[in-house]
Amino acid sequence: MSKTTPILPAASIQRTRLADGLLTATATLTFAVTGIGLFEGHVTYPSWYNLIAIDDFAAYHADFGKRLIPWLPVPLLAATALNGLLIRWCPTRVPRGLVVATFAAQLAICGVTAAMALPLQAQLDAPGHSPDEIAELLDRLSRVSVLRDVPGIGVAAAFVWMLQRQLAAGSDRVERNRTLRRR
Repeated sequence: MSKTTPILPAASIQRTRLADGLLTATATLTFAVTGIGLFEGHVTYPSWYNLIAIDDFAAYHADFGKRLIPWLPVPLLAATALNGLLIRWCPTRVPRGLVVATFAAQLAICGVTAAMALPLQAQLDAPGHSPDEIAELLDRLSRVSVLRDVPGIGVAAAFVWMLQRQLAAGSDRVERNRTLRRR
């Protein structure tokens, strides 16, 4: 029996595994955050129009916001941080420029959230607004949501493409190993 030698040095194999795992984790978290964000903007926000007449809408909204933190803001920040790491440990088949672009888009989403959405959410948390004022705030929040949706969908689509490249690279490695074993 002949002993097979690895095609790549051990350090290179470890780096490839790290990059592949990081891409997979970042993509998974990005898909989840994108889905949750789309649900919030297109299902949750419109449902609040039915609740604006209740006396305690501000308390309801504040409680909802506290419960949302582990489901949207924290994963968004984690996905953005992982995307930043992906710039450093980018899989070889994925263009680093695309990773930088997705990172920039995620930073833009965070910026829109901090600069526009959070102040509107804080106003909705404050008691004393009339139903018409709440409706106007919800209208503005829905428009801001679109500013996050467009880059979010673009980032998710880019990660679909990156994962496809990663899978193609993996199948190429498997085929190369099969060919070497046959020799």
